[in-house]
Amino acid sequence: MSVREAHRQVTRQRILDAVIDLVSEGRADDLVVPEVSRRSGVSLATIYRYFPTKDALLDAAAEEPSRRAAGVPVGDEIGDPSQFLRTMWRSFVDSLPLVRRQATSEAGREMRNRRYAASRALLADQLARGGIDPTTAAGKRVVRLSLLLTSSLAFLDLHDRQGLGPDEAADDVEWAVAALVRATREESPS
Repeated sequence: MSVREAHRQVTRQRILDAVIDLVSEGRADDLVVPEVSRRSGVSLATIYRYFPTKDALLDAAAEEPSRRAAGVPVGDEIGDPSQFLRTMWRSFVDSLPLVRRQATSEAGREMRNRRYAASRALLADQLARGGIDPTTAAGKRVVRLSLLLTSSLAFLDLHDRQGLGPDEAADDVEWAVAALVRATREESPS
């Protein structure tokens, strides 16, 4: 990688880190690009060069937690879904303020909503490879419930309210998703 490309990556990361920090601190409901500029130390013009619109900035920031956790943006091929969930949830422990703010703040909810379509498509693809048609009523139900079970909200409930660590929580979720898949296969005509 060239020095120029390395500098571009560092600058981009500073911008995204500033957005994530603002969300974590609960200051993102009024997220404005000048505040991101101030926090990141990157000029407004440079931010807009990397992210031409506020929506583009929020889209990139919405993918940042999964990229940090597993090294891939939501929607990219993730390999083993079980390992992806474990890696993601382990990283949540290290960034609990961000995860909690994403559940309680308007900006956090917006970030979750931006990831939703990609997460849904990824899960539907995983189920299709496992023999369940995600376009049927039963397939749609498995997708909806699996999204709920693997969500950051489920993680918070299992971790904060029920006291489970990320691996134990992931074990429970894997069991539940497998039970849903088995039940769907058993009720589907062959």
